[in-house]
Amino acid sequence: MHEDSLPKPSTEAVAEWQPPTLLPFHWHVYDVGSVLPAGWDTELLDLAHRKATRHRFRPTMSTAREAPDVEIPLETVSGEVLRREAPWLHELYGGWFRDLAGRMTDEELHTTSTLNRALSLNILRGDGERYPCHVDSNPMQGLLYLTDMSEETGGGLVVARDRAARDVDDVNADCGVIYPRRGQLYFFDARAHAHYVEPMRRDDALRAVVTMNYYSPSCPETVRPAGLDEQLFSM
Repeated sequence: MHEDSLPKPSTEAVAEWQPPTLLPFHWHVYDVGSVLPAGWDTELLDLAHRKATRHRFRPTMSTAREAPDVEIPLETVSGEVLRREAPWLHELYGGWFRDLAGRMTDEELHTTSTLNRALSLNILRGDGERYPCHVDSNPMQGLLYLTDMSEETGGGLVVARDRAARDVDDVNADCGVIYPRRGQLYFFDARAHAHYVEPMRRDDALRAVVTMNYYSPSCPETVRPAGLDEQLFSM
């Protein structure tokens, strides 16, 4: 397409435009893979192979953005197992990772009261597996990726631009898609933006990510919705 064929805003429209009062969805990413302990990703992938459990997610909580009758299989390693088998990861969650996340906010970030709420290792494999559509209850979410994702593999993080999005179709109507790389550590606030992980597209594809939750004085852990722990951690 030639530049002169692109639509151009009128001078009046530009002159009248005002920045929105609400910030659009944004994130910060650190490339930490090369500075983590040698073999960190191999250790966690092996742990997932040995200790991951499977259960089915049902959207019974207020933060879910799924059809009421949907059931989505989840495969996870719990925070309790991560603390026992990979204690260095829990130390990073409460230490350096929290410090990095804190650069995005003026508030002090708090770790959670239980190990399972603090950390989990989520696994998606081939055959169309995806992660449920939801909004977060915590003001800072951290994601440490163990694998590379792309349009070919699927598994991108799909985030609604429209704060009114209520389900996957709404999200897909106007969204951004993030394809992370191994060793990248993302931080963002998605309390107002529904998001989900798109289905895997290859039978041999693997998506592995450590999730971490932080709360703050203005958004304490007590706002965590009823039923969420049961759906994420139940066997």
